[in-house]
Amino acid sequence: MPFHDEIADFFGRYVDAFAREDVNKISELWDEVGLFPTPTGNFAMPRSAFRDHCATLFGFYRAQGVVRPKGALLSADELFPGVAQARMAYRMMGSNDAPVAEWEHVYILRRTDAWRVSLTIADGEMAAWAAKGVQL
Repeated sequence: MPFHDEIADFFGRYVDAFAREDVNKISELWDEVGLFPTPTGNFAMPRSAFRDHCATLFGFYRAQGVVRPKGALLSADELFPGVAQARMAYRMMGSNDAPVAEWEHVYILRRTDAWRVSLTIADGEMAAWAAKGVQL
């Protein structure tokens, strides 16, 4: 399968797992320990803590009126063999099928036996929620 198709397939499964709130599937799509750079500093999260984080995140999204996530792959580049950078656009849709929030997310992925997220930069998401007056 061509590189871009592999990454598009990966994020198709990723967004689908988010839509189903499947914390186990989402965490399987991440390296054992994921890195999260933020405007206030970096932190890492092992898989078990990441699953708990996803469950909390789903509760936050529901509280904001999100009923369905949409994601679109904007770009994907293979930086080195088995290392990729991808940019996603997310739209969190409400019950009236209007966007509740929108942002872009950048990911670094690594392929061992399969593609997995190693690092994500969530500044766009944090800014989108802050602009709505809520803290993520």
